[in-house]
Amino acid sequence: MLGASSGKMKKKTKIAIFVSAVIIAVVAVLIIWDAPRKKVEFIIEKVAIEKATKDYFKAEMERDFKQVYAYLAPSSAYKKTHSYEQFLKHVGNSPVRIETYRIVDIYRLRDNDNRGDYPFVDKFVQVEVDVDIRYSDTGAKSTYNYCFTFLKEKGVWYKG
Repeated sequence: MLGASSGKMKKKTKIAIFVSAVIIAVVAVLIIWDAPRKKVEFIIEKVAIEKATKDYFKAEMERDFKQVYAYLAPSSAYKKTHSYEQFLKHVGNSPVRIETYRIVDIYRLRDNDNRGDYPFVDKFVQVEVDVDIRYSDTGAKSTYNYCFTFLKEKGVWYKG
């Protein structure tokens, strides 16, 4: 009896050791190997990035300048050097009107490796967008392809 019980115990111990080793290996791969971690991180962040992009362009299309200014990253060079009143003077007289846009791609999500220049930025990402523009002064229409940088600061995505 003791031999059979001991055999079962050895088998359970071997299984437990094997399962533990597999778990440790998977965790080590996820921690050490950046590619899977970055893919998972991108999947998690993509929804928030798309929402920030859509909210920004909605405000642009509605000419809600207060919201457009609010969607600019607090640490952006433009926002640091221009008050809302200066921004309003700049965009208020612009003949450019965004009629439609389409997010083409979101790529190059990366951590901030330049905390000296951007101490409050957690992450950067590129958002490629096709924008249909109408010029109110001439009526001319054009489509442009832009690549915008969006920044994540204190958990919030902003246009850079």
